[in-house]
Amino acid sequence: MRTTAGRRSALVGTAAAVTLALGGCGGGPLWSQACPAVGWINHVTVNVYGDSASVTSLAICDGETCARGPGDTAADMADLWYYVDRDGSTWSFDLGMSTPESVTVRAFGADDALLNESTVAPEWVRVGGSEQCGGPHEGTIDLTI
Repeated sequence: MRTTAGRRSALVGTAAAVTLALGGCGGGPLWSQACPAVGWINHVTVNVYGDSASVTSLAICDGETCARGPGDTAADMADLWYYVDRDGSTWSFDLGMSTPESVTVRAFGADDALLNESTVAPEWVRVGGSEQCGGPHEGTIDLTI
């Protein structure tokens, strides 16, 4: 037969275990913050300086992964690297969740002639999410022809 003190100890122990187990769900001072489901698209802008009018196509690559525009669209790219838009001398690409330290940018002219090839380090800035959970980034690359 249990005593009242024994039942009280068991109840306090159970309450403490439940509190500890559920406390991790919402974060708190003893646990890191729980992150929501993750998934975002990082965006990079390539500013072309010099004879930007001669550029008919631009490619951005990280090893084996490349996107070339115009042409590569989101529907074409299983790895989520794709061309978005061109506005004058500014080209836009989405790179999935990648924030590569360096990329190779190739500018092509008429007849697919290579005008410039440069390996550059994008300037990445996180524009959403948090430091603990990550989030979308925007990068900028300057390329001179």
